[in-house]
Amino acid sequence: MSDVRRGANRVLAVIVIFTFALAAVAAILTSSKETRDYAPNTPEGVVQSFLKNVIDGKNEDAARYFSMTSTCDATDIDRSWIPDTVRVNLTNAQIEGDRAFIDVAVDMNQDQLFGDMYSEKHNFRLVRESGAWKILGIPWPLYSCDEVNK
Repeated sequence: MSDVRRGANRVLAVIVIFTFALAAVAAILTSSKETRDYAPNTPEGVVQSFLKNVIDGKNEDAARYFSMTSTCDATDIDRSWIPDTVRVNLTNAQIEGDRAFIDVAVDMNQDQLFGDMYSEKHNFRLVRESGAWKILGIPWPLYSCDEVNK
């Protein structure tokens, strides 16, 4: 093998090792990002608790966060889908009296080892009912409610 080819192979090996090291550092930094826990009696805390329950498969518990005017229930959550790898970040919270609007960015992996992450933006509308914050409408990860005969 020529010296030029050996030198090129060494450079390529260094680039590959450097790339894997950067990927490992990025994975560690994103996975070790500290989770902020919001107070459960705040709109942010209600959305966080709702999503934690949905992600953990505790659909009955998650459904307790729906407004009494909602057509959604646990069976609607049962039909929803969440990928294996998901991260939800609060991007904005606006509270106006007894109404609140919470915006989140949902980062999802496409189920591949080094698969691309993609992000969706979703918003939650909440209302205060009997002193507790409740979710209105059809919140993510649901896209419809009350479509199956109950």
